[in-house]
Amino acid sequence: MTLPVPHLDDRTFDGLVAEALERAGRSCPEWTDRSVHDPGVALVEVFAHLTEVMLYRLNRLPEKAYVEFLNLLGVHRHPPAAAWVPLTFTRAPTATEAITIPAGTQATAKTVSFTVTQSVVLAAGQAELTVPAYHCEVVEGELVGVGTGAPGQSHRVARPPIATTTEAFDVLLGVEVPDGSLAEGVPARTHNGRTFEIWRPVATFAGAGPTDKVYVLNRGSGVVSFAPALDLGDARPVTLAAVPPANREIRLWYRTGGGPEGNVAAGTLTTLRTPIPGLSVTNREPARGGRALETIESALARGPYEFYGLQRAVTARDFELLATSGSASVARARAFTRTAMWSHARPGEVETVLVPHVDPQARPDWRLPMETVVAHQGDAARDRVQQDLDARRALGTTVVTTWARYKAVAVKGRLVVRAEDDPDVVRRRIHDRLHQTVSPLPTPANPTGWGFGEPLRASNVYRWLEQAEPGVRYVDEVRFELLDAPDKRVRALAADAYQADTWYAGCEEVLFRSTNGARGWEAVRRFPGETIRRVVPAQDNARPGVVARPGTVAVVSQVDESGSARVHVSDDLGESWLQVVEMEDPVLDAAWIDRDGVAALLLATDTGLYEVEAREAAVPLQIQVDPSDADLGFYAVRSFVSERGVVGVALAAQAQFGVYLSTAGGRSGTFANVGLTGVDTRTLEVQLDGPATVLWAGAAESDARKPGKGCFRARLFEADVRWQPMAAGWLGGTCWSLAFLGVTAVAATQSGGVLRLDTSAAGPQWLAADVNSGLPLRDRTRFEPVEAVTSGPAQILTGGAKGVYRSDDAQRFAATANRTTADAVTVPDTWLLCSAEHEIEVVRDATGSH
Repeated sequence: MTLPVPHLDDRTFDGLVAEALERAGRSCPEWTDRSVHDPGVALVEVFAHLTEVMLYRLNRLPEKAYVEFLNLLGVHRHPPAAAWVPLTFTRAPTATEAITIPAGTQATAKTVSFTVTQSVVLAAGQAELTVPAYHCEVVEGELVGVGTGAPGQSHRVARPPIATTTEAFDVLLGVEVPDGSLAEGVPARTHNGRTFEIWRPVATFAGAGPTDKVYVLNRGSGVVSFAPALDLGDARPVTLAAVPPANREIRLWYRTGGGPEGNVAAGTLTTLRTPIPGLSVTNREPARGGRALETIESALARGPYEFYGLQRAVTARDFELLATSGSASVARARAFTRTAMWSHARPGEVETVLVPHVDPQARPDWRLPMETVVAHQGDAARDRVQQDLDARRALGTTVVTTWARYKAVAVKGRLVVRAEDDPDVVRRRIHDRLHQTVSPLPTPANPTGWGFGEPLRASNVYRWLEQAEPGVRYVDEVRFELLDAPDKRVRALAADAYQADTWYAGCEEVLFRSTNGARGWEAVRRFPGETIRRVVPAQDNARPGVVARPGTVAVVSQVDESGSARVHVSDDLGESWLQVVEMEDPVLDAAWIDRDGVAALLLATDTGLYEVEAREAAVPLQIQVDPSDADLGFYAVRSFVSERGVVGVALAAQAQFGVYLSTAGGRSGTFANVGLTGVDTRTLEVQLDGPATVLWAGAAESDARKPGKGCFRARLFEADVRWQPMAAGWLGGTCWSLAFLGVTAVAATQSGGVLRLDTSAAGPQWLAADVNSGLPLRDRTRFEPVEAVTSGPAQILTGGAKGVYRSDDAQRFAATANRTTADAVTVPDTWLLCSAEHEIEVVRDATGSH
């Protein structure tokens, strides 16, 4: 707890009056009338009141000392931020020539003006032009003072505070120099025929050299300070940096204005203050980023953290404080060591996750949709924080600055209130409380904002509703509804071999990721106009000579209109992506391969096997598999590394041409047909069974009335490859996918749901899941097709027409990707929950009980 601060004088008005009357009684006993009507009592009360006012001012001395102490440390109020918006200038049909839009052009809406800060030209024939504009006024070359040549100079601008913008150089300070005296390359500006050398702003003069031309700017107060001189024990005081010479003008180019009133709606900036013939203007997007000057109370609360940060980012709290203090566009930040979170991180990396500032005017009734938060996340603000943290980080530390990710959730339910309560009023209060509480930004009900990685549980909602609303009789039917979930057709599933409890699911155009063992899913990427067919994380082969690639994952999609295929690659668990290649023919399967230390993908297509490097705009190269049929197509491809370190690639050929195998890394000319000719093989999987490497193949069945051929397996690296049929007990028709849970083989089938087989048994036989296993059914006896299955250390996931299902034993399954849940909504440690539209039904108690 904080140390108690005593009052310098704790006497009150009542005490002062009582003390004065007591003294009067001793010195003037004949004064006996002490009523409030007595003139003497009235005078005593007047002087007591004046004394109390003086005591109040005296007791504020500690507060003044605190403020002066923060000023001494250089703690300044955050300046206002100017909202920005892209203005669209449209040419009139009668205007055909090039039109210049000069710097300083202003578009207005009532009392709000936005200024174009850079001159641009609408070329002849160009219909329209989009230009960034800011809610500010540009002050050009204001004379703030004249140099004296003495250290410690300070000057104040005429129009403080100085607003921040997303421009790289929204403040420039120039000191007059004689013409022709500047060396080439030194930044300078001219004004009124004079040359001004541009000096560099710094946060502090500590570390500056005697010749460094720097200054400190307090944007909030508009004060410009130059270096002082210090007595360091030498013959005379030493000036810490250069100061403006005597009789030299000091001019400042800056922006003034800003504030939340600049966050205007779309379509409101339609008037040019100075009309430009042939041009009209509008803003097709709402303005964002406007923020008021920081309050004194906020600066006082922030001061101690500034003191402990000391302008150096060492601890997580340092990074968070500097991220929020360095930009008015950032409201919250969370920093963490990346190696503690991500398998693909390098030692010494610190990730700082930012949450943008959104003015209360942009979130009426505290409603803050996820789209509004994302719209306020600008690259310019993030880059500015990144540069600031880079300048303050410790040696050997690298900084990765990102915007936060969000998961929207709506609370739905029903509650009963007393008969005398107004349901509409209660409903408004409850919705207001939910929007304030489940918010990524601070609100009166949640001063810190929703916590990073904090789940939302049903017990939380029951507590908020029952304890905070005295008129609530009881609450029931509370449930959560998510905007996104992989609850539709899922064709692609995969477990990440490097990141614990991490899974991927491809559902139509959306890639979902779970980082908590499939208990919760987040949409990490959308591929509009595409359908995800395969998700292929890098394999953890853990063999000598094999390059580990944690965080690497590929997505193969089919373009809905053309039927072509696209391959996308991420090296950070799906956070960012690049398109590697677009193929004319569909890509049916993919596998990672290491090519002399370079990551590459093998692509199985209808016209052959291709290899493509995992880089942007890579060129696919066809690999020769069967010299007699260069265009032989393939359904499946699998790469593996045996226990002996042999890099192999297996292919399932189309047209029942069998299985091909390469033990030389899948290079051209190294494949040989190893059997299963005449079998329609659709999927392959590799099982490492002790020292043995076993290749499994799943067969297709075109006749829905037949149980199907099931699977085949063969031990590789023996004298010859012999395929063993695994059809006993098979009744699933086509085998679409295979996985292994320990010694248990698990198969995804067309009509039999999920089948399992003990691979260590002497006479292995497939066992079917019960119709009451939890898998979705087409009717009372038949399962929906299961198109994908994948396994982790202790569980399997299946994907099909109804989404993702999870099982620990391949016998009992539970839907794990429900859009609606009554238990809890989880969120990754670097994500935040955000309110969608809550729906709480409020009804009166029909019994009339109290």
